[in-house]
Amino acid sequence: MKVRSGFVSNSSSSSFIIIGVSDDTLMEQIAVEDGKFSDGEYKNIECGYGVDSGKVINYYGYWGEPQYIGIDIAKKLENQILPELRKEFKDKIKKEFNLNIPLSKIKLYYGEVGE
Repeated sequence: MKVRSGFVSNSSSSSFIIIGVSDDTLMEQIAVEDGKFSDGEYKNIECGYGVDSGKVINYYGYWGEPQYIGIDIAKKLENQILPELRKEFKDKIKKEFNLNIPLSKIKLYYGEVGE
């Protein structure tokens, strides 16, 4: 995967700024509830260009291998602070999937995914 500083996009990548998780165990738990993970592997994820949508959250990675699961916060940053956005993600995951994600595992991620 290419690493760039700044948001650069072309036909085979996507830039992002999200609140979410990158812990493999937590990502799998969320993806199981979202119907995107079973039998030890991710299913039906089309991250060829970097992002795939789930029921409530997005998957960020490349070619079916997500590196992050989260919610896009680019527009929300104008009106909310990061602790509020972390709590919003936690509450959304609890409401939709009945999973309790520790706030310490929810972080800000940004960059570019896809190839």
